[in-house]
Formats: sequence, structure tokens, C-alpha cells
Amino acid sequence: MSRDTSTGKVFEQIVLPALDHAGYRYQTQVYIGDKPNNRKHIVDLVIEAIDHKIIVSKKWQQSGGTAEEKIPFEVIMLARACQEFNYKKAYLVLGGTDHNIKTSTQGWTLRQWYLSGELQDWIDYQQWVEIITSDAFIAKINRREL
Repeated sequence: MSRDTSTGKVFEQIVLPALDHAGYRYQTQVYIGDKPNNRKHIVDLVIEAIDHKIIVSKKWQQSGGTAEEKIPFEVIMLARACQEFNYKKAYLVLGGTDHNIKTSTQGWTLRQWYLSGELQDWIDYQQWVEIITSDAFIAKINRREL
């Protein structure tokens, strides 16, 4: 069975109209600078608020996979980007489903741990990066809290 790589488009079809409705300006797939390895750092969204810019990176998992293992590095890159490229904040939006043996649902096995903030014990990031679910992120947009 092939992997479904269209989940990013579905996410955009939900988030972008919410941003439009709330009056935010944004750009998608934005080059924000270089990573330490001199490769381009391209993020999913840059949102322009009244007096600041916000980075948004999304990760989606609804089957077994390695997206969740990439989260710590993504957090490091987002915190670095905020510090070096003058972004006020970054959101790392974790969408999809959690793995649940009882319901035979595939997906994240570490999402709840990331959302709990316990990654802070290993990486100092909470000043710059907020790890959040896709539903909570949309709610922030709707309340104009970005």
C-alpha cells in the first residue's frame, strides 16, 4: 500500500480559510534562511500578525511511520530560526491520529508526550516554540490569538 502524502494539502484546506476568515496575512512554503548544514529552511507557513511574524510547521501522522521521530530536530530548527531570523514564535502543529491498540487506530505513539511539554527536559525551546494539536491551532486562529 502506498503512503498518502496529500495530508498536507488537507491541512492547508482547513487552516488557510481559517486564517483568511480571521484576517491574517500569510505565505506558504517560505524560505526563512539556511539551516546549520547550509540547506534551505523552508517552513509550511509564515503568518503576519500586527507587529510580528510567526512560523508554522506541520507534521501529520495517521499510520505507522517516522514523523514523530523527527520532532526534536524540528523543534531545534524552529527555535533557532526564531532566534536568528527574528520571528516572535513558531508553532509545531501535530495533526493526525494517536496509535490506539483497543480501536486498532494507527498513528502517533509519542504525540501526547510531545504535547505534555516533557520534551523541555531535553531541549530548551518553550520560549520560542509551541507544540500544539491541529484543532487547538485552528481554535487559536479563530480567537485571533496568534
